[in-house]
Amino acid sequence: MKKTILLGMLGCLCFAVSVRAQLQKGTKYVGGTVSFSGYNNRPNKEVDQPTNFNQISFNPSLQVGSFVKDKVMVGVGAGAALYFGWTKSKFSGALPDFKENRQTYSLSPFIRHYKSLSPKWAIFLNSSAEFLFLRSRMNVVPFDIIENGFAAGIQIIPGISYWISPRFALESDINLLSLSTGYRNFQDTKSLYFTSAATSNLNSYFSIRASWYLQKP
Repeated sequence: MKKTILLGMLGCLCFAVSVRAQLQKGTKYVGGTVSFSGYNNRPNKEVDQPTNFNQISFNPSLQVGSFVKDKVMVGVGAGAALYFGWTKSKFSGALPDFKENRQTYSLSPFIRHYKSLSPKWAIFLNSSAEFLFLRSRMNVVPFDIIENGFAAGIQIIPGISYWISPRFALESDINLLSLSTGYRNFQDTKSLYFTSAATSNLNSYFSIRASWYLQKP
């Protein structure tokens, strides 16, 4: 009985070491997310001059990094937020068709500090600089309006990691506790902003990211 318990403890210890090793200097990191949403609104047939409204959003992102010392990683993230919206009128004399395309492309160098909680859990604090290119295009016949802009800022956001295997983890940024500040120049408006992630949308509090921690044999 004692031998069985001892072997079990040794097995747990080996697993713990293998997971914590993912936070050691030299480990490579790759993380990514993809989100997609859509909306379609069709009014009742009884409504005069019915107009359909549609929208699609697509948000891919990728992060790569390397641990420069134990529990400290530096890296860079790249992402996009793509929005397409359009209306379609079924009858002549109704509101004109409308199309809108909004694009945001981001590049974010970052440094991340980890603290182990257990063999499978760790928390981290991610500090990043953000550089964004903004583009908007609206088309209402016969007008076609294109606007470009940019934004830059810094962000601090905590998060948590859970290892499913020694190399694969699921991570969540805790947006509810994030802080960010920056400058934005877009659509004839120049502004300084400061946000503390106050939102009424519960889905915006957390975001899930698939992550791989890769070590040399």
